[in-house]
Amino acid sequence: MTSDLTDPPLGPRLRELRQRRGLSIKAASEQAGLSASFLSLVERGQSDLAMNRLMRLLQIYGASLTDLVEPAAPPSDVVRRGEELRVHSPGEHIDAYLLVTDNDRPLVPMVWVYAPGAAMSEPTALPTDHFSHVIAGSVTIETDEETVRLNAGDTIYVRAARRFRIVNDGTEPARVLGCGALGAVSTLPGLTG
Repeated sequence: MTSDLTDPPLGPRLRELRQRRGLSIKAASEQAGLSASFLSLVERGQSDLAMNRLMRLLQIYGASLTDLVEPAAPPSDVVRRGEELRVHSPGEHIDAYLLVTDNDRPLVPMVWVYAPGAAMSEPTALPTDHFSHVIAGSVTIETDEETVRLNAGDTIYVRAARRFRIVNDGTEPARVLGCGALGAVSTLPGLTG
Protein backbone atom coordinates (compact mmCIF):
# COMPACT_ATOMS: atom_id res chain seq x y z
CA MET A 1 0.00 0.00 0.00
CA THR A 2 1.22 3.51 -0.78
CA SER A 3 2.65 5.30 2.25
CA ASP A 4 1.13 8.71 2.86
CA LEU A 5 2.53 11.67 4.76
CA THR A 6 -0.88 12.51 6.19
CA ASP A 7 -0.58 9.67 8.72
CA PRO A 8 1.41 10.59 10.74
CA PRO A 9 1.09 14.26 9.87
CA LEU A 10 3.70 16.16 7.91
CA GLY A 11 3.91 19.05 10.40
CA PRO A 12 5.70 17.26 13.25
CA ARG A 13 8.25 15.85 10.81
CA LEU A 14 8.99 19.33 9.50
CA ARG A 15 9.33 20.61 13.07
CA GLU A 16 11.82 17.84 13.85
CA LEU A 17 13.89 18.64 10.73
CA ARG A 18 13.87 22.36 11.60
CA GLN A 19 14.96 21.69 15.16
CA ARG A 20 17.72 19.30 14.02
CA ARG A 21 19.03 22.14 11.87
CA GLY A 22 19.00 24.40 14.96
CA LEU A 23 16.58 26.91 13.45
CA SER A 24 13.87 28.77 15.28
CA ILE A 25 10.47 29.11 13.64
CA LYS A 26 11.26 32.77 13.05
CA ALA A 27 14.60 32.05 11.34
CA ALA A 28 13.19 29.23 9.19
CA SER A 29 10.14 31.24 8.16
CA GLU A 30 12.28 34.25 7.20
CA GLN A 31 14.57 32.08 5.05
CA ALA A 32 11.55 30.45 3.41
CA GLY A 33 9.69 33.71 2.82
CA LEU A 34 6.80 32.59 5.04
CA SER A 35 5.27 34.11 8.12
CA ALA A 36 6.24 32.52 11.44
CA SER A 37 2.57 32.12 12.34
CA PHE A 38 1.90 30.21 9.10
CA LEU A 39 4.87 27.88 9.64
CA SER A 40 3.68 27.28 13.19
CA LEU A 41 0.23 26.30 11.87
CA VAL A 42 1.84 23.90 9.38
CA GLU A 43 3.98 22.29 12.08
CA ARG A 44 0.88 21.79 14.23
CA GLY A 45 -0.97 20.21 11.29
CA GLN A 46 -3.49 23.04 11.11
CA SER A 47 -2.63 24.31 7.62
CA ASP A 48 -1.82 22.85 4.22
CA LEU A 49 1.57 23.47 2.65
CA ALA A 50 2.02 24.03 -1.08
CA MET A 51 4.46 21.61 -2.72
CA ASN A 52 6.94 24.32 -3.70
CA ARG A 53 6.94 25.70 -0.14
CA LEU A 54 7.55 22.19 1.19
CA MET A 55 10.50 21.82 -1.19
CA ARG A 56 11.83 25.24 -0.12
CA LEU A 57 11.69 24.27 3.57
CA LEU A 58 13.41 20.97 2.87
CA GLN A 59 16.22 22.80 1.07
CA ILE A 60 16.64 25.17 4.02
CA TYR A 61 16.70 22.20 6.40
CA GLY A 62 19.25 20.36 4.27
CA ALA A 63 16.76 17.56 3.75
CA SER A 64 14.85 15.83 0.98
CA LEU A 65 11.43 14.21 0.71
CA THR A 66 13.01 10.93 1.78
CA ASP A 67 13.84 12.51 5.16
CA LEU A 68 10.14 12.92 5.89
CA VAL A 69 9.59 9.23 6.49
CA GLU A 70 11.25 6.41 8.27
CA PRO A 71 11.25 3.39 5.98
CA ALA A 72 8.84 0.69 7.16
CA ALA A 73 11.11 -1.92 5.62
CA PRO A 74 14.87 -2.11 5.13
CA PRO A 75 16.24 -0.02 2.25
CA SER A 76 15.76 -1.69 -1.10
CA ASP A 77 16.68 -1.03 -4.70
CA VAL A 78 13.16 -2.08 -5.71
CA VAL A 79 9.97 -0.13 -5.06
CA ARG A 80 6.89 -2.16 -5.96
CA ARG A 81 3.65 -0.65 -7.19
CA GLY A 82 1.70 0.54 -4.18
CA GLU A 83 4.84 0.83 -1.99
CA GLU A 84 5.64 4.39 -3.05
CA LEU A 85 5.65 7.21 -0.54
CA ARG A 86 2.88 9.66 -1.45
CA VAL A 87 3.27 13.35 -0.67
CA HIS A 88 -0.09 15.08 -1.08
CA SER A 89 -0.74 18.77 -1.61
CA PRO A 90 -4.54 19.07 -1.35
CA GLY A 91 -4.62 22.82 -1.97
CA GLU A 92 -2.73 22.45 -5.24
CA HIS A 93 -4.28 19.08 -6.23
CA ILE A 94 -0.83 17.57 -6.75
CA ASP A 95 0.41 14.17 -5.59
CA ALA A 96 4.08 13.20 -5.66
CA TYR A 97 5.10 9.53 -5.45
CA LEU A 98 8.66 8.93 -4.27
CA LEU A 99 10.29 5.99 -6.08
CA VAL A 100 13.08 5.26 -3.58
CA THR A 101 12.85 3.74 -0.12
CA ASP A 102 15.52 5.73 1.69
CA ASN A 103 17.66 8.86 1.53
CA ASP A 104 20.91 7.04 0.78
CA ARG A 105 20.55 7.56 -2.97
CA PRO A 106 22.20 10.15 -5.24
CA LEU A 107 19.09 10.34 -7.46
CA VAL A 108 15.50 11.02 -6.43
CA PRO A 109 13.00 9.72 -9.01
CA MET A 110 9.36 10.70 -8.52
CA VAL A 111 6.05 10.50 -10.34
CA TRP A 112 4.01 13.69 -10.02
CA VAL A 113 0.27 13.54 -10.66
CA TYR A 114 -1.43 16.85 -11.45
CA ALA A 115 -5.24 16.81 -11.38
CA PRO A 116 -7.00 18.79 -14.11
CA GLY A 117 -6.50 22.47 -13.26
CA ALA A 118 -3.72 21.70 -10.77
CA ALA A 119 -0.75 24.04 -10.59
CA MET A 120 2.21 24.81 -8.40
CA SER A 121 1.11 27.90 -6.48
CA GLU A 122 4.33 29.77 -7.29
CA PRO A 123 7.61 29.15 -9.14
CA THR A 124 10.34 27.18 -7.41
CA ALA A 125 13.99 26.42 -8.08
CA LEU A 126 15.89 23.28 -7.15
CA PRO A 127 19.55 23.13 -6.10
CA THR A 128 20.48 20.54 -8.75
CA ASP A 129 19.73 19.83 -12.39
CA HIS A 130 16.64 17.68 -12.96
CA PHE A 131 14.29 16.55 -15.70
CA SER A 132 10.58 16.03 -16.14
CA HIS A 133 9.09 13.56 -18.64
CA VAL A 134 5.34 13.60 -19.30
CA ILE A 135 3.97 10.05 -19.08
CA ALA A 136 0.30 10.92 -19.63
CA GLY A 137 -1.72 14.06 -20.24
CA SER A 138 -0.04 17.40 -20.83
CA VAL A 139 1.38 20.24 -18.74
CA THR A 140 2.65 23.74 -19.25
CA ILE A 141 6.08 24.57 -17.79
CA GLU A 142 6.61 28.24 -17.02
CA THR A 143 10.14 29.53 -16.50
CA ASP A 144 11.50 33.06 -16.29
CA GLU A 145 12.61 32.75 -19.92
CA GLU A 146 9.76 30.87 -21.61
CA THR A 147 6.53 28.93 -21.37
CA VAL A 148 6.56 25.44 -22.91
CA ARG A 149 3.70 22.99 -23.46
CA LEU A 150 4.69 19.34 -22.93
CA ASN A 151 2.56 16.42 -24.08
CA ALA A 152 2.87 12.70 -23.31
CA GLY A 153 6.35 11.59 -24.40
CA ASP A 154 7.93 15.08 -24.10
CA THR A 155 10.80 15.85 -21.72
CA ILE A 156 12.28 19.06 -20.32
CA TYR A 157 15.70 19.37 -18.70
CA VAL A 158 15.92 22.13 -16.07
CA ARG A 159 19.25 23.46 -14.84
CA ALA A 160 19.93 24.02 -11.13
CA ALA A 161 18.56 27.28 -9.75
CA ARG A 162 16.30 27.86 -12.77
CA ARG A 163 12.87 28.88 -11.56
CA PHE A 164 9.93 26.89 -12.94
CA ARG A 165 6.23 26.33 -12.36
CA ILE A 166 4.15 23.40 -13.65
CA VAL A 167 0.47 23.79 -14.59
CA ASN A 168 -2.02 21.20 -15.81
CA ASP A 169 -4.43 23.31 -17.82
CA GLY A 170 -5.86 20.21 -19.50
CA THR A 171 -9.01 18.24 -18.79
CA GLU A 172 -7.34 14.98 -17.72
CA PRO A 173 -4.81 14.16 -14.99
CA ALA A 174 -1.18 14.58 -16.02
CA ARG A 175 1.49 12.12 -14.87
CA VAL A 176 5.05 13.40 -14.93
CA LEU A 177 8.19 11.39 -14.17
CA GLY A 178 10.82 13.62 -12.61
CA CYS A 179 14.32 12.87 -11.44
CA GLY A 180 16.97 15.00 -9.82
CA ALA A 181 20.05 14.57 -7.70
CA LEU A 182 20.03 14.94 -3.95
CA GLY A 183 21.64 18.35 -3.57
CA ALA A 184 23.44 20.18 -0.86
CA VAL A 185 21.78 23.10 0.89
CA SER A 186 22.29 26.26 -1.05
CA THR A 187 20.80 29.69 -1.40
CA LEU A 188 19.10 29.96 -4.76
CA PRO A 189 17.25 32.82 -6.41
CA GLY A 190 13.58 32.44 -5.71
CA LEU A 191 14.03 30.30 -2.61
CA THR A 192 14.05 33.11 -0.12
CA GLY A 193 10.87 34.76 -1.33
